[in-house]
Amino acid sequence: MRRLSPEAADRGRKRDRGSAAGRATALSGGSLVTARGLCCEIGGRRLVGPLDLEVRRGDCLVVVGPNGAGKTTLLRLLAGVWRPTGGELAWEGTPYRRLRGRALARRVAYVPQVRPAAVPLTVQQLVLLGRYPYLSPWRAAPAAADWGAVRRALETVGLAALGGRRVEQLSGGERQSAYVAAALAQESELLVLDEPTTHLDPRHQRQVAELIARLRGKGERPGGRTVVAATHDLHLAGVVADRVLALREGRALAAGPPAELLAPAALEALFDAPFLTASLGGRPFSVLALGEEAPPAGPPPGPVPPEGAPSGNAPAEATRGGGAWREGERP
Repeated sequence: MRRLSPEAADRGRKRDRGSAAGRATALSGGSLVTARGLCCEIGGRRLVGPLDLEVRRGDCLVVVGPNGAGKTTLLRLLAGVWRPTGGELAWEGTPYRRLRGRALARRVAYVPQVRPAAVPLTVQQLVLLGRYPYLSPWRAAPAAADWGAVRRALETVGLAALGGRRVEQLSGGERQSAYVAAALAQESELLVLDEPTTHLDPRHQRQVAELIARLRGKGERPGGRTVVAATHDLHLAGVVADRVLALREGRALAAGPPAELLAPAALEALFDAPFLTASLGGRPFSVLALGEEAPPAGPPPGPVPPEGAPSGNAPAEATRGGGAWREGERP
């Protein structure tokens, strides 16, 4: 057996330490997905881009913008459902084009906004479809690990007792939870959600917000999961987002913390409409301002901050344009 010289052995130890440090950095944060000059064109019409983007590990990035801004297109690109027509999209430095379908599906799970109206499956069978990245022609039958992932996913979304019920028999909120459970069963690090609270009542909106908070806070991987969500629900964005991306005409208008991106001036520039924003427990809550209508006496209705969020015992403060007011006061 060939022996290494002391100098070579020392170099090897340094490389090992460097690799370990790199792995530790990757687990503690940093970029999970990066986009540089990302573009998507269909029929000669540019839907997105050019756009630069960073999705940080463990964050919840919420994409907001008017209709036709390119939010769904961007999510489809991040999920690998569509391929970009220009630029580069990479997972931890590895281009998406080098990741085959199953390899990418083990990294990214996607819950689309539009889903089939009729699904002739039970809830358990639907969630089991999320295990397809782990099946193969040589192992087509689900294994114990697959059933375990299905059980954990159903428990996470609160549908453990409804596994045998047909999907058509579920309420709108339960059906949404079932599709999220199928995505969770993929055990992917990145969860991509398109309009997760559409058509949901406040109780189910709160459940979605709490679910996102739980997914980010704990799980089988350090720091929980990473979430990217597109929504028109500015209340949800204020409750769950670590960072907000403002998208307009396929381009990034701005990106940053919710307190900045959901401020009245920023929202007016994005939507061409005036807004009022109240601050409750350090989280922004935004509503449209109608004419000279006075701001409400408290925070607007919407998803209740999830467990673990600031309690918000301090009085709410709201801003309209450059002014500010506190509860019980008129502007």
